Amino acid sequence: MREGAPRPDPPPLVRRILSRGGAGLGRKGILLVLALVSGLGLAWAWIGWQWPLPDRHIDILPTVRLYAGSEEIAVLEGTAPRAQVWVPLGQVPRSVVNAVLATEDRRFFRHWGIDIWAVLRAARSDLRHGQVRQGGSTITQQLARSLFLSPERTWGRKFREAGIAVALELRYPKTRILEAYLNSVYLGQDGSVAVHGLGAAARHFLRKELTAVQLDEAALLASAIRAPNRVFSGEAARARAGRDAVLQAMREQGMVSEATARQAMARPLRWRPGGTFVQAPYFVDVAREEIARRVSLPPSGEVRIQTSLDPRLQRAAERSIRDGLERIERRRPGLEQGRLLQAALVAIEPASGSIRALVGGRRYLESPFNRATRAARQPGSLFKPIVFLAAFEAEREGSLPGLTPASLIADEPTAIGAAGETWAPHNIDRRFHGSVTVRRALEESLNVPAARVAQDVGLNRVLRVAQALGIESPLSPVPSLALGTSEVTLWEITSAFATLANQGVRVTPTTLGLAQSRAVAASTAPAPPPTRAASPESSFLITHILRGVMSRGTARASTGWGLQDVSAGKTGTTDGLRDAWFVGYTPDLAIGVWVGLDDGSPLGLTGAEAALPVWAAVMQAAIRQAPPRRFEPPAGVVLAAVDRDTGRPASIWCGGRTVIEEAFRAGSEPRGGCGDVLLADQVGGFFGWLRRLFQ
Repeated sequence: MREGAPRPDPPPLVRRILSRGGAGLGRKGILLVLALVSGLGLAWAWIGWQWPLPDRHIDILPTVRLYAGSEEIAVLEGTAPRAQVWVPLGQVPRSVVNAVLATEDRRFFRHWGIDIWAVLRAARSDLRHGQVRQGGSTITQQLARSLFLSPERTWGRKFREAGIAVALELRYPKTRILEAYLNSVYLGQDGSVAVHGLGAAARHFLRKELTAVQLDEAALLASAIRAPNRVFSGEAARARAGRDAVLQAMREQGMVSEATARQAMARPLRWRPGGTFVQAPYFVDVAREEIARRVSLPPSGEVRIQTSLDPRLQRAAERSIRDGLERIERRRPGLEQGRLLQAALVAIEPASGSIRALVGGRRYLESPFNRATRAARQPGSLFKPIVFLAAFEAEREGSLPGLTPASLIADEPTAIGAAGETWAPHNIDRRFHGSVTVRRALEESLNVPAARVAQDVGLNRVLRVAQALGIESPLSPVPSLALGTSEVTLWEITSAFATLANQGVRVTPTTLGLAQSRAVAASTAPAPPPTRAASPESSFLITHILRGVMSRGTARASTGWGLQDVSAGKTGTTDGLRDAWFVGYTPDLAIGVWVGLDDGSPLGLTGAEAALPVWAAVMQAAIRQAPPRRFEPPAGVVLAAVDRDTGRPASIWCGGRTVIEEAFRAGSEPRGGCGDVLLADQVGGFFGWLRRLFQ
């Protein structure tokens, strides 16, 4: 029985026989059951006559070689998620044919689609054990099942399978049926690519043509037919056991001598488990999809395509993910009990949109699901910079006059009505902090100020800004949107921060290199043109605040890696500590990291605790390769010294404990005096006391 296949429920007659344990069945009873099966099967034979075998000449796909600089990272057969290479039976080595016949259908050339003796043998075993344990399916039946029927194991399907098999035997010669089987049987997954046929399996798992395989390799391929996921899972012991079992069967049937079988068994495994010969397999999957959309490949031949991947940065990303997850599991050993901790990373070059590194999960062989591009999760506080960006854009347009990074917002209990209900946001520390500046609200990731600003700006405006930045996932215009309750992918949110790094210009992310050969470039559809998503002034105001997150805010641990002076970034932690995020950037590179569990169980760690260390290791590697440029304010932005806590101009009369250099849109910076935004008794220091004395 095939790996992972559910057992079918027998029909009533067989159930009655099984309930008696097969007692008194005898030869007549067995023949009665077989007659019933054969009769129902033949009823389907005339239908099977209408279903032809696949064309012998499957189109030869072009070979696509992907490069990262001078390094070859993958070899693809076209861009479809199905690999199949048709090899005529006359070119298939005899050892391959014998290995398949020895394990799948030793009487193939002596039956008419149904092997009665194999069925009897399987029925006797099934009746003895009281359940279906052997199938007795011939190669022709397997071919009928894979081409024309569903994979479910039911008695009805088996009857139809038998009927179609008989029809195929009547219509086609044995050699034609065998050739179709060898070229279409499913042999496992190479990452996200389904491998069909021994020709494709030889290429994907042995890295050679089928015509060149040796006896031990032929046995390995044949052993994968019944259990491809076990044989090609990467466990050498399983693969060797499967190979040796086939060689033993070939020896018992006289296909090879004892000495030849022993010699083949002694050979080391010469194979590569699915995906391991591909560098950056998650990246390659994304590149394959983009090539399918944008590149017009020739019908055959070879094409070389330069990708955007930075191999050194990719290796640093993979190493950082591995080390970071192991560190978390040492800290929280309970996470290993039945739930595998996962992480994903995306690194984007803001000016070009080039994907420089991408990791979609912990181990590709165990799970090719790409969490960087396909897993939608709540970003939590990572969404707050988008809210304040929308507010600064509204201020620029005159809809929210007077708002600056130094403006004060009330962090106090509030109730917001929505859909007939009342929502009362609170901060993660369950405290309220009075009047706080926009900067402090974002640096410390306070929830209440973000929710208030979103209401003042309007949720629809926040939605429009998020979409302009590159977030394509549906966002719900509800008050909690400000706190990141609408799900997004890591790809999207990192792209949005890359737009901030690029002073508000969005460039569509791409896995393709900018410089292609003339032949490929001529057949490549142009990428969408860059678009202005936000003004350079508003983008810089957010970036300038996020630089403070690195030195004083929730990501101040970055000072331990020496990154606080060259980067801007934001932590993200969802309700219940389920997802941990960090996205940080320089003018030259934006890196996003997500850490969590696939089932949404609580991680129990914040973005600063789980995601920031992974990000820091990769950003350090990038900076060692090429020191980043400095953040430069665009025209229309001025810098002025203010008190971080009050937003007032820095002066001896206004007091205050922390003086910072704040960014303002030209003309909005505070001018002289302390202003009267705060009550006089809130001014600190000796000069505050002196000022109150003479009022």
